Amino acid sequence: MHGKGSAVILITGATGSIGRALTARLGERSGVVFRTAARNSGAKPGADHVTMDFADPASVAAALRDVDVVFLNSSQHPDMAALQGTVVEAARQAGVRHVVKVSSGNAFTGPEKPSWVGRAHADVEARIADSGMGWTFLRPRYFMQNLLGLAGPIGAGTLPVALTDARVVPIDLRDIADVAATILTSPDEHNARVYDLSGPESLTFGDVAKHLSDVLGTPVTHVTPTLQALVASLAEAGAPGWQQLHVVEGMTIFATDDSVAEVSSDVERVTGRPATTIERFITDHKAAFAAGNGHAS
Repeated sequence: MHGKGSAVILITGATGSIGRALTARLGERSGVVFRTAARNSGAKPGADHVTMDFADPASVAAALRDVDVVFLNSSQHPDMAALQGTVVEAARQAGVRHVVKVSSGNAFTGPEKPSWVGRAHADVEARIADSGMGWTFLRPRYFMQNLLGLAGPIGAGTLPVALTDARVVPIDLRDIADVAATILTSPDEHNARVYDLSGPESLTFGDVAKHLSDVLGTPVTHVTPTLQALVASLAEAGAPGWQQLHVVEGMTIFATDDSVAEVSSDVERVTGRPATTIERFITDHKAAFAAGNGHAS
């Protein structure tokens, strides 16, 4: 323990979407001691911020100094398993007692799953479980924030997603942050637990389009480009092959694995409040969607 009995929490990936939300949540809690870390030193989300590159062992060791609990999250990368594995081993050597890791959803994460990202997450989870440290794994589903990346077409009246009648249970990243904040500040209560994180409702993208229409007050229609067209647009935009493969594998899982449509109550189980609805998410981000159509809100 450090800081007169207060556990020191390290937030990796602190400048990412989940990391920023988590930093804000922990900052609202009295007496929580935490350090933020990211590869980009230009963005400093907190007072105690360090530059940490998973590929630079010295920066990893420095970030982990005097740390008790680690929030492990990073962007996708072909070497993600090896890079996160380096952090896991460094954490073990540094005397970290608990790791909270963000993986993919249950349909993705596993050594035999048809997703290279999910197999990489499973590899890291296994390393953590074998490390002797305490652990908690978070497995979120489709992110509501993905819709913000489609604000342009949504503002123009279409929701282009290459899924027809497939159902998903979208989750707000802010809920993931709330779950993580609760676990990081009381890790022993969540040791050796895997949390399947979803929103409160199973929806088709036709349903999502209706919610967008209702909240925004303008018609939005779900359109279904082919997967081939989606990959072609990614390639044209310069997306690397591994990213294109991730999209193909992910969309295939969403289209064929019925378990992605199952509603989980783990957000409420951990935080004590229901998961955010799609209506609340759209309402909270109404200005961003309106901006996609060139209108202020």
